[in-house]
Amino acid sequence: MTTDLALEYIPRRMKELGYGDNYSIQFRHFVLPVMTEINESFPNQLLILIEPSEAIVIKSDTGIFDATVDNINELQYEHSGEVQMVNYTIVTQHARFIQVIPNENKLCP
Repeated sequence: MTTDLALEYIPRRMKELGYGDNYSIQFRHFVLPVMTEINESFPNQLLILIEPSEAIVIKSDTGIFDATVDNINELQYEHSGEVQMVNYTIVTQHARFIQVIPNENKLCP
């Protein structure tokens, strides 16, 4: 997903989830050294994968992005909960996301 598409998608998605405009966003850029795994927790938040690398695997409570296998019917760009990022290559990789953080105190009616 491109950054422009993500920025267009996020307001609609947050409205669907009942947050309206009550959220903030920030850019997250993870550096995955050679043959490493990073585990992060994003409870009640969304991570939108942008500029995906086909050399990394992203697994979360809500889906998987793994272009290295052919037994997955759909790759997910939206992740939340426990997120695992894995670089299986011998080259440093980058995982770029837009993090969407709802303001839980101001849910839309």
